[in-house]
Amino acid sequence: MNEIEFYAPASRLTSGVERTTLPNGLKVLVKESRTSPVVALLVSVGAGYFNEEDRVSGIAHVIEHMIFKGTPNRPEDEQFAREIRELGGTLNAATYYEETYYYVIAPAENLEKAVEVQADALQNALYDSKELAKELEVIIQESLQKRDNPSAMLFESLYELAFDKHRISRWRIGHPDPLRALTHDDLAEFVKDHYRPENMSVTLVGDFEASEALKIIEKYWGNLPRGEVKRELSPDEPSRSGFRYGRMKADTKQRLMTTLFPAPPILHADAAALMVLCSILSDGRSSRLNRKLKEELQIANGSWASYEPFERMGLFKLGGESRDDDPLKVEVALWEAVCEIAENGVTQEELERVVTRMEMGRLTSQEEVFGVARTLSSYETLGDYRLADVLPERIKAVTSEDLKRVIHTWLKLEKASLLEYLPIGGDVQERTAESIMSELSGVRISVRESVAPPPPVVMQKALAPAFNNSAIETLIGVSESKSIKLSGGGTLLYKRRTDLPLISVQTGFRGGKRAENSCLSGITNLMLKSSVKGTSSYSAQEIANKIEALGSGIGYSAAPDYFSYGFKIQTDRLKDAFAIFREVLTCPVFAEEEIEKERQSIYAEIRRQQDNNFALAYDLFNAACYGNHPYGLPMNGIAEAVAGLTSEDLQAWNAFYMRPENLVAAVVGDLSEEAAVELFSDFFSGRQRGASLNSRTHDALRAKISPPSLSGTDSREIQRQKKQTAVTLGFAGAKNTDKDRYALDVLNEITSSMGGRFFRAVRGENALAYSVTSIHRSRQDAGNFIAYASTSPENEHRVRDILGSEIRRLSTERVTEQELKTAKATLIGEEAIGSQTFGSQAAELAYNGIFGLPLDETRRYLEEISKVTYAQIQEVATRYLTPENSWVGLVRGENWE
Repeated sequence: MNEIEFYAPASRLTSGVERTTLPNGLKVLVKESRTSPVVALLVSVGAGYFNEEDRVSGIAHVIEHMIFKGTPNRPEDEQFAREIRELGGTLNAATYYEETYYYVIAPAENLEKAVEVQADALQNALYDSKELAKELEVIIQESLQKRDNPSAMLFESLYELAFDKHRISRWRIGHPDPLRALTHDDLAEFVKDHYRPENMSVTLVGDFEASEALKIIEKYWGNLPRGEVKRELSPDEPSRSGFRYGRMKADTKQRLMTTLFPAPPILHADAAALMVLCSILSDGRSSRLNRKLKEELQIANGSWASYEPFERMGLFKLGGESRDDDPLKVEVALWEAVCEIAENGVTQEELERVVTRMEMGRLTSQEEVFGVARTLSSYETLGDYRLADVLPERIKAVTSEDLKRVIHTWLKLEKASLLEYLPIGGDVQERTAESIMSELSGVRISVRESVAPPPPVVMQKALAPAFNNSAIETLIGVSESKSIKLSGGGTLLYKRRTDLPLISVQTGFRGGKRAENSCLSGITNLMLKSSVKGTSSYSAQEIANKIEALGSGIGYSAAPDYFSYGFKIQTDRLKDAFAIFREVLTCPVFAEEEIEKERQSIYAEIRRQQDNNFALAYDLFNAACYGNHPYGLPMNGIAEAVAGLTSEDLQAWNAFYMRPENLVAAVVGDLSEEAAVELFSDFFSGRQRGASLNSRTHDALRAKISPPSLSGTDSREIQRQKKQTAVTLGFAGAKNTDKDRYALDVLNEITSSMGGRFFRAVRGENALAYSVTSIHRSRQDAGNFIAYASTSPENEHRVRDILGSEIRRLSTERVTEQELKTAKATLIGEEAIGSQTFGSQAAELAYNGIFGLPLDETRRYLEEISKVTYAQIQEVATRYLTPENSWVGLVRGENWE
């Protein structure tokens, strides 16, 4: 194996990192980041699904769940989650094949307490047998929920098809009976073997003094004793020859398939070329698979290429979602795209696009402290955090010839495995591995001998530069926001931020989905998608090529009361990117051919929605709650309505809303106020009008939208062949301008997240569900407050009874002082954590401008949250959460095989 040898000079991502190894062997990475008053603490353990013997398969994930179930110092139920929420932080963990990691994100002022709480959990967990028995039932519910996810079923079943010996072939969460057999002693032994300081690392990124942060880590982690690490490794997969094929059918609306090829590990010299190959194939609208399969052939609603490397092996996957019942055309076209590169290579422009987008990704990854911590920790697990700078340098060096070579070396059909995941009842010809192999082998490609891989690039070893506190770049360059009336109409909201050379632009327009009816349901979505598919100056492909060559892309969103467009760009590329952005917003042509392509995209979104239990249950709730009001329409539109929409409809819809006086623009980033105003000074000048309202759009756009009458009860449900039943029980909520929203938001925090009332009652005490939460959503005309849980079909009525009982308690019993304090702290902390990025700040400004909220709305909101009283909580619960005004959306699963 050709491996990368460390180390490249540190770049922006790794500069300022202090790396220390404590006497007990624990590796510590500390990096100051002053862009927001937030810290991220991540503890990584080199133990995952690959490190489990067959008898205890799934145990690494079980330990992740049990870590926070109690220690001698914190024996109370959900005490860890509650204490972190009291700090205004969030606590979570994840298990994967080679690693389990635990993280806390919290306001910087609570750094030491966050470290202490997390250290207690990881070092002193009790693994109580009674708690273990309950939590295993929760994990089994999680496994059932995953089996209702078509993508999860496709990939995990594909691994089972492709591998005979390697542990990736196992269902990674585990199966019910072996899980229930796990004991306290099993967990304790696995922890003793793997949770040793020599097999762990702590990464801390955020707003602190590095020297002080390191002292805190030493204080709470320095006494963890050394021990013998017994790292169990998966058996290697024997080399084999022979194409493998399988087909699965289920109650799904999507037609999915993926082909898997064995690939090299992360440190192999070919890893960079495979990463570039994936990007050229499927990264963005200008990618080869999108151009060929969606735009030209129009046979796929989505397609992907991915390279997933591990320490000792890797996976390369080609997949797609077929429009037709028979996925064969997509399977062949995916392979043709690879063969085309193998034969003819790629252009220099494509290679430059990959590098540019990678550079942009590295910049944006530094906006959030958790993203930086996760990146540094991941590479440290591989051997050294400075790999975060080595691999990008190798990507820049990849050539067209490298791509040809790695395709011939690694993507061999005789070693591949293909799995289809299709709907029950589809009329698809039966096939064998031999017949599929014959179809794929028939793709024309010049035959040539494999080219020997080049020798690995050897980089000079060098220590990272010493970190100099006085050399920190701008600690935080965020000014107060300003509201500016534009001379051509509309409003500009501006905030200067100079800590990174980035600019985020968001434009919002009031209306859209709020005016839709059943005959036009989906028109805003289709208008947004089609508007980026061609203008008076550029074709759809030219738009994609130009904006993605700059490392950006034009995003859009259709919310219930408004729609928006936006992009993020490096400062020195703003002029070119904005010219394309303005062209898309002011000069769309809505060509029928492009509309039809995007119509098919919406059909695909509708099918994916129907395969998502929560999304489907929420759609059913909205239909029951809001009736004929636009809020009651499906999230992605009605297929029959979308089918009837014309270019004239979209032009009329666009012309009505995309007017200067309806524009709210927000700019956050490294440019002057004068430059921001100049961008939008004549934004709509020269726009050709000419689109007039036809009878259908006229009736919708001129109709007065009355608030929905939220009274009475109703239930909407469907039956599906699913492992779980999804229950959405909801009530009216507050509008986004109502004062009641503050108390309802606090109430929602009391009932929702990990450690909340609904979580404790359904999951913590009774182990009936993995997913259980509540949501309060405020909108212009009305809001809603919902309780949600996903459980086994036989537990449906029990879960509904528990949720109903907890909702009644909110009206009859005063919440505790601790609950109120924790909820307020969490909401305040969430605001700091959630507003780290340029995009989130611009989106928040635009939202406030659309609804006429003041520039200091965030401050005012948090002040109001801090004032909420026990009496207000009980009063809104009594007034809003009433059984006589409640609605249910239900996706009822059934036991089936």
